[in-house]
Amino acid sequence: MLSADFCRIARSAPVQHRRGGVRCFAAAQVSAPAAYKLNFNQAVDKAHEGKPIKDIIQLPPSALQGLSKRADTALAALNVKTVQQLGSWKPYKAAKAMAALAATEEAGGRPEGAACNINGLLDKKWEVAALGEVLAAPPSALQGLRPKSDEVLGELGIRSVQDLADWKYAAWADAMVTLAEYERADFSSS
Repeated sequence: MLSADFCRIARSAPVQHRRGGVRCFAAAQVSAPAAYKLNFNQAVDKAHEGKPIKDIIQLPPSALQGLSKRADTALAALNVKTVQQLGSWKPYKAAKAMAALAATEEAGGRPEGAACNINGLLDKKWEVAALGEVLAAPPSALQGLRPKSDEVLGELGIRSVQDLADWKYAAWADAMVTLAEYERADFSSS
């Protein structure tokens, strides 16, 4: 006979069970054991605290604490509609990579005949620039972002490629996308 206790601890897919007059719906996922401390409550709105990371990254960017529905509209104009898309967004990833390497660049230090370039990333007029120069440029220095994108990103406080690299919301989204790979719905270790 299915008991009410079973209903409280059932952890299979959401399925209705009916036996011996007891009706319940099994929980959609396992609850964390009490000893778990992992959280990122200050990165997500209160309504999303404790949700699985894999669920959070499917939400609109406004699920991140501090972003409004207005940010959803602005980012949607750039074809970014979820936290996952924000964390995986090519312009953010490129800006972050350039910012990480900019400090290693030597002024006038490019060897003659050097072949390294990031022309597949930069607008034509920025292809010969140093990383520091690109970071100071408006976001439209990146391929795929037009001058209109500068206005849209400006509404979010992003006025340069460096601002994009440093934007905490994109960094949080990127981190969640990375960590979602390692999340286990059943809390197993593998």
